[in-house]
Amino acid sequence: MTSHAHPALAALRQLGLITATQFDEAMDELAILALDEDDDVDMPRLAANADTAETLAWLLRTDLLPQDAFLQRVRELPRQHDGAALQQRQQLAADALRQVNRQAVDTLYDENLINQWQRDAAHASLPADRLLSSPIAALREMLAQGSLTAPQFEALRTRQHGSELARIIVDGAVRQARRQRPAYARPGTWLLAALMLLALAFAGRAIVSGQDAAPRAPAIKGNTIERGDLQQRAAQAVEHARVPGAGAALSVTVVQDAGRDGATPPAP
Repeated sequence: MTSHAHPALAALRQLGLITATQFDEAMDELAILALDEDDDVDMPRLAANADTAETLAWLLRTDLLPQDAFLQRVRELPRQHDGAALQQRQQLAADALRQVNRQAVDTLYDENLINQWQRDAAHASLPADRLLSSPIAALREMLAQGSLTAPQFEALRTRQHGSELARIIVDGAVRQARRQRPAYARPGTWLLAALMLLALAFAGRAIVSGQDAAPRAPAIKGNTIERGDLQQRAAQAVEHARVPGAGAALSVTVVQDAGRDGATPPAP
């Protein structure tokens, strides 16, 4: 296939929005798609009459034009062009980016994950400086912007119906959310601290009841005996279990109930 087979692709190369290597790879991909009349290849097809914006969007969607390389090239345009030439290229890049992002949102609507109002709200607030490279990214973007609320997202996560693609999109968004949660927000951190405190409390009770004599009498407060050494250990355990930024440290006091064992606490 020659460059004349798709003028829009050749125009993008002339405008400098794609490199010679990216142009050749795109032409090779078009040749493969042309040989596959049964649509067995898992690759979006490019319409023969697609304009330059649609062709650029196709390159981004198929990753034949990587997002990082594309955005870097757009940032460098003002150093290479000015006036009408710069405006033409910037407008073309913006149109292509908008098309890709709109299609990601439209997939959510087609799979019945969002309603028409949510789709229109998402269209109105699409990012202009980055690519929503998949419906998963679009769903996460809507959740961050508030056009999809947390309860609505939870309803999608727990619903029992829907297509296989819809379940893949929601599951992917859930996995991304879990990876992005800060460590101190995960329940396992504080659960570990609580278990450590519980173990220290039982260990302190066993130590106190098994001692024949203590070198220093513990202080009495009401009907409890405060163990300063165990309090210090417990506080240290909590401090070690905490993650930086998790909030204020817990204040923990480990006490031994003097009346439960029937023993009379020593005089101060």
